[in-house]
Amino acid sequence: MVASAEAPRLILILSSERSGSTLTRVVLGANSRIVSPQEMFLMRYPDYRSFREQKGVAVESLTEFFDLIGQPRDAAAIDAACRERDTLDVYRWLLGFLEPGQFLLDKTPAYANDGDTLRRSQPLRPFYIWLIRHPLGVIESHVRLKFRERHTRDLKGLGRRLQDFVVDRVVRTENGMLRVARGREVKWVLQQTIIREFLAGVAEEQKIVIKFEDLVRDPEPAVQRLCAALGVAVEPAMLEACGARKVMNTSLGDPNFHLHDRIEAKTADTWRAVFAEEQLTLETRRLMDAIGVVRD
Repeated sequence: MVASAEAPRLILILSSERSGSTLTRVVLGANSRIVSPQEMFLMRYPDYRSFREQKGVAVESLTEFFDLIGQPRDAAAIDAACRERDTLDVYRWLLGFLEPGQFLLDKTPAYANDGDTLRRSQPLRPFYIWLIRHPLGVIESHVRLKFRERHTRDLKGLGRRLQDFVVDRVVRTENGMLRVARGREVKWVLQQTIIREFLAGVAEEQKIVIKFEDLVRDPEPAVQRLCAALGVAVEPAMLEACGARKVMNTSLGDPNFHLHDRIEAKTADTWRAVFAEEQLTLETRRLMDAIGVVRD
């Protein structure tokens, strides 16, 4: 439990891509004590210079941080302050602008790609949120997104017919799994394994597991659990956060989030029209059981 008088603290959301991390970020960011910019990517790099050279677009998340706290700074000002800092010192610098009891939330699914990134975070003693979504939910969402990126120009406005075409393409493929879908399954296993092994060494009071399906089917209890773990009060705006419908940088978050104006329970089960759990590898199904993913 984090008392309101404590120093500002970092929150890291650990998840696979397409697991609802943008939704979780927006919901938590609606709390008055949590500052929640777009994906920061910062923890992936040993120092600020490497961050700017390899993921320059993500400086937009740092400028957004300062906009959110009412102290605007442009990229040049941030560069001037941070160019000689290592990554942990940049986080400490950012946290220094917050009030006691506030949090900086960093949700960047790419952090789950390697254990070195997660281990780099340890000296800051963040609070870790492990966000887990059913692998077929991740796969279906990923395939649909990739298909739309490739074909939206020709099929714009077709809505349901576009979704049906994606379904038809998938289910008529051998074993019902396109190569891109099987690749996403492998990545889900890798990322969940990395997160699981890392969090095994983290104190219980420093982490929480949240299921995407719980968050969208019955948001209030899930939000209450998150707030209780962080030691913040549940605020009504948190359950209405999707109404903002802000268009995000497609390199720093869900490109389609602005299309939703509410938390939609149906997103928990969209994959069922496309896939069956029997199509998953035995390794995936064993990992699902080990980390508590409910199976049919």
